[in-house]
Formats: sequence, C-alpha cells, structure tokens
Amino acid sequence: MRRRAAIDALINDEIERRRRQPEAFEVSSDILSLLLAARDEQGQPMTDQELRDELMTLLVAGHETTATALTWALYWLHRRPELRLRLQQELAGVDAAADPTAVLSLPYLAAVCNETLRIYPVGMLTFPRVVRRPVTLAGQRLEPDTLVIGSIYLAHRRPAVYPDPETFRPERFLETSYSPYEFLPFGGGSRRCIGMAFAQYEMKVVLSRILSRASLELDATHAAHPVRRGLTSGASPVRLRRTGSPHSQG
Repeated sequence: MRRRAAIDALINDEIERRRRQPEAFEVSSDILSLLLAARDEQGQPMTDQELRDELMTLLVAGHETTATALTWALYWLHRRPELRLRLQQELAGVDAAADPTAVLSLPYLAAVCNETLRIYPVGMLTFPRVVRRPVTLAGQRLEPDTLVIGSIYLAHRRPAVYPDPETFRPERFLETSYSPYEFLPFGGGSRRCIGMAFAQYEMKVVLSRILSRASLELDATHAAHPVRRGLTSGASPVRLRRTGSPHSQG
C-alpha cells in the first residue's frame, strides 16, 4: 500500500503540473498529453482518477505480458542457435552506445519479435462481441445474442497463411507482409492494445541488450509449453543459464 501511495503521488503530481501549465505541453504527443486532451461525447475531459487509472493500466498491464513474450523469444533463439547467431550478427553491426534507438529499425530483430508473438501470442483471444442482428460469418449463420470471440492463437496457425505454422521461422516476416486480419497479436480495430508500440520497443531493446552482452544456454531437459492464465497465456518454466559473454564464445 505504501508503494502504491508513492506511485500515485508521482502520477498525481505530474497530472497537476500538466494541468497547471498546459501551454508547456501543447505540442507534446506523449500518452499523458493525449489523455489530457481527450474529450468524451459530452465534451468532458477525464478526471484525475481516470487519468491515474489509465496510466497505471498502461504501465502495469504490460509488465507480465511483455516478460512472457521475451521469455518465448529467448527460448526459441536458444532452441535454434542458427537463428540466434544470425540475430547477433545483425546486432553486431549497430553501435547501440552511440544511438540506442538504432536497434528499432533492424529487420531481423523485428522479424524475431513478430514470429515470437505469432507462434505463442500472449493475448490468445479478442474481446467478445454480441450479435445484434442475424449475420453470416465464415459460412456460419449467427443469430442475435450469440457471443462471438475471435481466436488470435488459431488465426496465427492457419496453414494457408503461415505454412508449417508450428515451426518458429522469423524469415516469414521478411518474405511476406501480413494484413491486420492475419497477424494481430495486439488485437485490432479501435480496441487494439494501446501499449502495442511500447511493447514492441521494449522487446527489441531488451533482446538486443541481452544477446549483445551475455551468452546463455538453454536447459534442454525442460521443454517449454504455453500455460493458460485467464485471458492471456504464459510460458511453463524456461531455464537459461549464463555461460559467459557472447565474445568469449566467438
């Protein structure tokens, strides 16, 4: 409770500062500025409590989900050493110390992150929808009051879209551009995850740092598998041990 109170104090101080000096942030496009500028159907802004709740959701909801995606990325890269070597070679050509954002435009790093989110999407399902009038969807007639939930997991495993879908193959994202209806790890439409850009940024930065600074070895005696955690999925224990720096192994 003390920690929560300290976080609330930081957030509330920042909200008060923004409200007190709005002219200083008029050209800013950060999340808090966008939330402060938002208006509902009656033209009313968010209350301080609503702003605090939105910010906490953005900060906290992406903690375990992004960590799960990173766990899977490290798992697959160490199950397929040739893929890890290719990624490390791409990372070696970037001076991250001079430009920390340089890794964000690396194509193979982006492909690895995307394939990780394809094969085991952390968010397995879309939010449910309720049929309001009769409609035919994919050849199935749906009557009013029918509850419809899209399966992101199954969409990412359609052989017609992703040949050999059980294989972790980042190259598919270098060969093909997928539509938002084929690749949707963050959902789609107006209710797509607001943290999408932040999560992708975080994955790229963390992966590049780990693979550039440490050499890890996968404990092959434990095969990882997805585990259901309510609306999201996690990974069964993935065990990696450090064996030295990447440079020490050549």
